[in-house]
Amino acid sequence: MPTSKPTNIDAQRILAIMDELKEKLTYLSVVTSQVLEGLQSEEGQAASELLGPDLMKQFAEQIRLEDLYMLANTAADGSFGHAEENEEVREDVKSLQKSTLELCRKMKAVPNVVAELRNFQETRPGAVIQFLKTLADMQELTLKRLTTTVEEEKSRMELLEHYKSREMEASKRRQQLEQDLGHIRRECERAQSQRTEILTKLKADLLDVKDSKLDRMTALQTRYDNRMKEHHDTFEQRREDLVKKINALKESNLKLRGTAHEEEMVKKKGVKRYEMDVEAVIKHYDTQVRDTAIMLNEHQELDNKEVRQLNELREHFEKVDREQDCIASEEGIVDARRAKLEAEKKRRNESSALVQAFWRGIIQREQFGVMKKARKKKGKKGGKKKK
Repeated sequence: MPTSKPTNIDAQRILAIMDELKEKLTYLSVVTSQVLEGLQSEEGQAASELLGPDLMKQFAEQIRLEDLYMLANTAADGSFGHAEENEEVREDVKSLQKSTLELCRKMKAVPNVVAELRNFQETRPGAVIQFLKTLADMQELTLKRLTTTVEEEKSRMELLEHYKSREMEASKRRQQLEQDLGHIRRECERAQSQRTEILTKLKADLLDVKDSKLDRMTALQTRYDNRMKEHHDTFEQRREDLVKKINALKESNLKLRGTAHEEEMVKKKGVKRYEMDVEAVIKHYDTQVRDTAIMLNEHQELDNKEVRQLNELREHFEKVDREQDCIASEEGIVDARRAKLEAEKKRRNESSALVQAFWRGIIQREQFGVMKKARKKKGKKGGKKKK
């Protein structure tokens, strides 16, 4: 596998191959048995005349070769896999490749052939559509790689590293502040407990004072006055020390401000440069979003158009089904009427035959009676002559 980065010429060749592959896959996505049946029906006569007899013959031959290829490469368990190599399989593969190239070439010469054939396709091949989307994404990524320069990638990486370092510093600062806050909270709780203990002791002393004598109160007053004085003196001394420290900190703060002002100016210059980079990235992103929105609108319009066409076809086929049901019901009524007439005719014929037979019997009986009388008369005449 080559490790060198492909040049722009190689990338352009790859893009051209992708465009040709996308075009062929688009043509082959409508080469299905369903579309062929639609073209051979009465509704597809106009599309058949647009394609021409040669292309229709090539269309049917392509579907036949694809079925042979699928049958030859289908295993016994129903899974798809390469069959054993033999001369017949290789000949079928060569014929299928040649037929595919010839079909794509002829379909390319017919204008709007895909849109015309889409009207007869109710279900699209999902694998081919997914492969076309993947090719489009790869082509878009290659174009982005071609339009992005090394300096832009380097500046983006530097900006990303800067933001990562700032995030790490902020995380460390936050952890330190949380530790300081916990320490301050523990100090406050300790001071609160101490104050609570002192307050409890003072309450107990107050009860003792109320129960004790006046001299005890005086002694306690003197004692607490002395302690207050000591605390006041200590507070004044600490206050002076803290004032001195505050003044020293103010002087050091002024010096740090001067130093920080220079660093701030340097940082502001860097911020302006970063802002320009961010604006460039935002403009590029806005352009991509705008192009994506345009493509989305186009796809939505195509989807709406296909939905309308599907609804029209559905309504048409519903009307056709209702008409066929009506014709079938009328044919059923006609058959029932014909059967009834035939049954009535058969009944009349049988009745007529019965009446005729009955009438012939009556006539035969009458003729037999006449013949019987005639024989009796002949017999009497013959007897008289013999005497």
